[in-house]
Amino acid sequence: MAKKLIPLFVLFVLVLQIRADDPAGKDPPEFVFARLIYSSGARGFYGGGGSWRTDYPAADYKFMYGIKRLSGVKVQEEENPVRIMDPKLFSYPYVYAVEVGHMNLNTEEAAQLREYLMRGGFLHADDFWGVYEYQNFVNQMRKVFPERAIEELPLDHEIFHTFFDVDTVMQIPNVSNACRGGRTWENPTDTKPRILGIKDDTGRVMVVVTYNSDLGDAWEWMDEPCYPEYYSGQSYRMGLNFIIYAMSH
Repeated sequence: MAKKLIPLFVLFVLVLQIRADDPAGKDPPEFVFARLIYSSGARGFYGGGGSWRTDYPAADYKFMYGIKRLSGVKVQEEENPVRIMDPKLFSYPYVYAVEVGHMNLNTEEAAQLREYLMRGGFLHADDFWGVYEYQNFVNQMRKVFPERAIEELPLDHEIFHTFFDVDTVMQIPNVSNACRGGRTWENPTDTKPRILGIKDDTGRVMVVVTYNSDLGDAWEWMDEPCYPEYYSGQSYRMGLNFIIYAMSH
């Protein structure tokens, strides 16, 4: 039996569609790292400022380059910030928010973030230090989930063993402290690193919190000679574990 040929006009439409979806003519990435743009009160709102931009964009594309090398996953290496109210938020299974000690969600943002997380999304909150910044983050999450608590995640939780076995909660310092070789904490009101989470009704972790640690700085400065490899290595291992957990749950 002769093979059925695709009419030329249909083939032309298919090619146009592929080019529209992927202008470079390449396969689309398997994972896109999305950085969350949020309002942050007096420290800036969207546009050119705000605490959401900390370590941006170097941390984002250096982290993705490392993830590609570690896992073989085809990633988008370019930065990809997304506003909470952007409908494209729901296209990303994982979003990263930095300096959330200065986050200030309005009612609409809190409702949108809640819907995103309850529909299967995953938020990684990073780089906030001490009692005041932690309490601010707690207050913002109460806007999103007034009925859900933030709880410490034990090291035998699946999220620490999706790709690498992470068996310690290491404090990841900023580049200044790491290169000086002194203290690793930033705020004396609370110096202990913790990894916490918020779960849905099935026990799925929707929000993971790397409190009193700065994974973003470790990603950004991973190629700085004075930044110790054991900090950057741990930050990449934890980040990849979080991504795989988010993609598989």
